[in-house]
Amino acid sequence: MKPKLFRFGLGLMHGVEVVSALLLLAVIAMNLAQVFFRYVLVDPLSWTEETMRYATTWMVMLAGSAALLRNEHMAIDLLGERAPARLKRFRRLLVLGCIAAFCFLLMWEGIPAAIKNFRQVSPSVRIPMTFPYLAIPVGAALMFIKSIILMLLPENLTDEIETRDPLA
Repeated sequence: MKPKLFRFGLGLMHGVEVVSALLLLAVIAMNLAQVFFRYVLVDPLSWTEETMRYATTWMVMLAGSAALLRNEHMAIDLLGERAPARLKRFRRLLVLGCIAAFCFLLMWEGIPAAIKNFRQVSPSVRIPMTFPYLAIPVGAALMFIKSIILMLLPENLTDEIETRDPLA
């Protein structure tokens, strides 16, 4: 069970990283286009700023879940390596449980917020505001899934996730 769970977590993480990287490239391209149109052609694009804002929100929420699985979020380690193994395990499970609970709360509140904004459209791009608002519950759902995976996997497998080369 654990190797399948490990492969599922890695596959999910790599998929999310690819989508986040593509969103980053899109944001960079839109920003360059906006600068070119505004200062060279003196005819600014009306849709780029809004689209960049929504793409950045999605990128951050998606990449945050990959960072969770890689253990790359900022943390304060008060007990350090001196703590006994059982206390380290308890602390790890407690932290992951708090993350899972917070992500569940984000999903619980984020889905109704996204649904409520279906009739509202964005000013420039004219898409339903549900799509930008869905970034929160979707990202929270991915973080929730990955926190559960980290709770179920032994630490030696999670250490392997942290040390893997993202470009390999």
